[in-house]
Amino acid sequence: MAVDLVMSTGAALSLSWAMDGLNEGMAIGLREPGESAADSPGDAVDVSDHADWERFLGAEIVEIGSAWHVPNEGCPEMPWAYRLGFSNKSFLVVALGTAEGEGFTYMPDELIVFFDEGLAASYRIPASDTSSRG
Repeated sequence: MAVDLVMSTGAALSLSWAMDGLNEGMAIGLREPGESAADSPGDAVDVSDHADWERFLGAEIVEIGSAWHVPNEGCPEMPWAYRLGFSNKSFLVVALGTAEGEGFTYMPDELIVFFDEGLAASYRIPASDTSSRG
């Protein structure tokens, strides 16, 4: 599972969950124009015409922040959420987790996208000292 933000150049910023043994976290990477997303499971879904994503179209990413956690005893710190700030003063947070009932819970192989700053600030996991907002 991944969230890919495709730039006007055709390059894509990719945020995905990653595992390395017991280390679970989020990976961030840049795919060059024309480079395949073959390692991303599932089919791509274009959300550019969805109301929640409209404000990000044409805006530049001007800030990237992260929230860190220690996924298991003896493991190094790993990022579990990324906050992206845009030139039009909007932001979004991509975090490991899943919607559960009225709230959210940590799930290392699923992603949540927050468009609301208050909601992102309220989402916390036990293994981190900070909220998903970072």
